[in-house]
Amino acid sequence: MIRARFEANFLDPRPITFPPPHPWWCTGYAGDASYSIVVAYADNEDQILEYWPEAANIDIQENQTEYLFNSRFPKPDWFTQNA
Repeated sequence: MIRARFEANFLDPRPITFPPPHPWWCTGYAGDASYSIVVAYADNEDQILEYWPEAANIDIQENQTEYLFNSRFPKPDWFTQNA
C-alpha cells in the first residue's frame, strides 16, 4: 500500500468513483486557486490515477502497512474497513 500526496481538481477534489478502497483527505488548496491538495492511501499509483485521473505531481510513500489516523487525518465517517 502507498500513501500519496498530489494535486487534484480545485473545484471538486473528490474521487470520480465513490467510495475509493482506501481513505483520502483534501488537505488544502493552492494559493492561486489552480488545484487542491489531496492525501490518499492506495494500492499503487495506478489506483490513484483510476480514482483521480487529473492527479498531478504525485509524491508517494511506499510500503505503508497501516493507516495512520490523527487529528489532521481523522478516520473518514464513510470508511468502515478495519485498519
